[in-house]
Amino acid sequence: MENLINELVQKVGLSPEVAQKATTVVLEFVQKNLPESVKDKAGDLLNGKFDFSSLLSGLTGGSDEKGGNDDSGLVDKLKGMFGN
Repeated sequence: MENLINELVQKVGLSPEVAQKATTVVLEFVQKNLPESVKDKAGDLLNGKFDFSSLLSGLTGGSDEKGGNDDSGLVDKLKGMFGN
């Protein structure tokens, strides 16, 4: 998260304190709106610990009647995250 805070300070001109608060608000928003299976990944992403394969396995967890991945509601959940 430190990298994001530094970017906000340098590129937007926020004070470090305001940048920290903004980052916390964004992280809380994202975590609140993500599917349960990937909520813990949001903090890792902001901290530079991004594990793409782990994220994908969390997103496609279930299986449908035909034995395939059941990710039917995932796109709707992600679209709804930003009010779309």
